[in-house]
Amino acid sequence: MSASVIFSYAFMYFVLFLVVPFVLVTFTMTCIKFFKASEFVASNIKLKPNSLESQPGSFINKLNALVVGKYNVLYGTTLDNLCDVDKNEKEQDAHSYLQACHLDYVLVDSESSTVKLVITDPQHNSEESNRFIDDTLAKMGVKVLHLAKNDCDANLIKSSLVA
Repeated sequence: MSASVIFSYAFMYFVLFLVVPFVLVTFTMTCIKFFKASEFVASNIKLKPNSLESQPGSFINKLNALVVGKYNVLYGTTLDNLCDVDKNEKEQDAHSYLQACHLDYVLVDSESSTVKLVITDPQHNSEESNRFIDDTLAKMGVKVLHLAKNDCDANLIKSSLVA
């Protein structure tokens, strides 16, 4: 047997018994890695012991006391929950953009179910999102207040609801 035949057989067995199994094992391990369900184990999560006086809860209580009986308050919603998007090819993009526009408090008239006032913290959105929220809700005739965290100015809220 010549050397070229021996090298041909050696190369064929090398590919068959070393390279092919290596490629199959690599493919299998990659599939396991990408298709494995990642589960979050919440073992060290506990409830924080805190009082609502220094938290936004006090703002919620003040706001509820201010609008009791006249308005319903929605907490932590997005602009996507308030707006309808026309059906077109970019509807999903519009929904994702509207979902990124965070609205802290929305006051809804309890009789007519119309949105009367939106209160947001300007730090929860980017400047572009804040401008978009202002422009969009102004077109719908809804007033927007940008109040800093825990800044419950009752007179400002009352005057905004009357206007």
